[in-house]
Amino acid sequence: MKKLDFDLDQLFSRLGNRSSQKFIDEDFDTLLDENAVKRRLSISWSKIASVLKRIWQMPEIRIVLLVIACRLFFILFTQWPMDFDFYIDISRKVLAGERLYTDIISTHMPLADILYVTMYFICPWKNNIIALRIFMKFPFLLADIGIALALMKIVEKAIIKHDYEGNVLDDPTFEKVRKAKLTVGYFVAFALPLILQTGGGRYDSLLIFCFAMVIYCIQIGNWFGIAFYAALGSSAKYIGIIFLPFVVFWMKKDDILPFILGLLLGFLPIFPFLITIPSDFVSAILLRDSHIAYGFSIWHAISIIWSGFKMKYVSGIEDTYASQDEPLFIQKSYMVLFVCIYFVVFLIYILRYRDLMKKHTIDKLPLSTITLLVFLPIFIFALTFKAINIQILAWFIPFIALRKKKGLLIEYSLLTLIHGLALVFYEAFNQEAFLGLSDSPASENSFIYRIIVLPALKLTQIVPVVVWVSIIFVTIIWYMIRTSVEFIKCSKELLGKDSIPVIPI
Repeated sequence: MKKLDFDLDQLFSRLGNRSSQKFIDEDFDTLLDENAVKRRLSISWSKIASVLKRIWQMPEIRIVLLVIACRLFFILFTQWPMDFDFYIDISRKVLAGERLYTDIISTHMPLADILYVTMYFICPWKNNIIALRIFMKFPFLLADIGIALALMKIVEKAIIKHDYEGNVLDDPTFEKVRKAKLTVGYFVAFALPLILQTGGGRYDSLLIFCFAMVIYCIQIGNWFGIAFYAALGSSAKYIGIIFLPFVVFWMKKDDILPFILGLLLGFLPIFPFLITIPSDFVSAILLRDSHIAYGFSIWHAISIIWSGFKMKYVSGIEDTYASQDEPLFIQKSYMVLFVCIYFVVFLIYILRYRDLMKKHTIDKLPLSTITLLVFLPIFIFALTFKAINIQILAWFIPFIALRKKKGLLIEYSLLTLIHGLALVFYEAFNQEAFLGLSDSPASENSFIYRIIVLPALKLTQIVPVVVWVSIIFVTIIWYMIRTSVEFIKCSKELLGKDSIPVIPI
């Protein structure tokens, strides 16, 4: 074999008319120049940082990330044991061939159960509680994100409608819109009542999202959307259409058909059960009428006084319907009170706005009035119904955000914490049932077990049960007073003689 022989200097001179020594002295040193490498890396990182900063400055992106971050821990490591375990049990039974409302006792509207069953079915790790939490809570995390984005769109449209009539925003209006969107987004992202109910696995976010979308659809005069989201809200929780009487009288002739189509599509999850098993379905939903007085209900406060500051232990879903021991006036009076207050408010509203309804469309109303049309009926429900559980505090988040009620949010957040913890500590006195509820979400190795379950059991040996009952009673009175004050303010704003909005022709 012939020996390979070549001249490096000759090779480099042919490539670039430079010697090999010059290549080594200049080019190679440059490649290894640490300062040059650092400069290139610095430029790359500065570009990345610039892109991330621009993304972070986008209100929608920032709020979506904050909503997820504020709920992530609770989604992964917590759940309402009585509710979430019940949903898991329903899902397993449905997939085993049993039928909702016929074989399975459920008082939920169908959309909630359908979502739980669907997410349980597609979860590939059904024996892993963390995986189940992620999958079964995921639709409600999306609903929270939807609430934030809907409210941001609402305030954007309201400001543009009020301040600007052109197609392109000027800089001051653009900045005003951006700040307003961030403000309402922060209210949703950091709303503790909403964080805890979504993180615990409850489905109320679906209803709240529908409330927000109804306000948006009213704002743009979309009657199909108004009807659709009202009906969809009721497909998740029966209260979803409570505001419709305050809205439907604004319809014109051309709005009727889109409205009916919206109702039909929104109620679609209900029809299979209403058609195939009407008696079973209706009986299951009407069972809610027998709820015990509980939570923040004024009837619960009356019940506590009536029984000598004693409360009923609730160790399972079935206990929430065992109202036989309640006085008859508590069982029957709440519906009469609700109907009377609702009718009086509605009658005054119709008398005040009848002329405006004839001349104008509903989208001409200011955002403050539109918000009250949706939430004033919810206030009536929240003050009169017999079973007002802790998640109702989350229902008002769109109202609080759009009205910038920071004080109300703080008070509702404190009520969520104090009332919720007092209920936990009270239920700990019924130790066998309490530990049974704690087994799945709070095993002995979990964080929640150490910070809530164990302290609750120890406190039963130190603090008498009447203390926790008293705290629960005080939170009910606090809730009733605060919510009543807000209801009175809203009623005056909507129904006062001088409060009818002036709409230009």
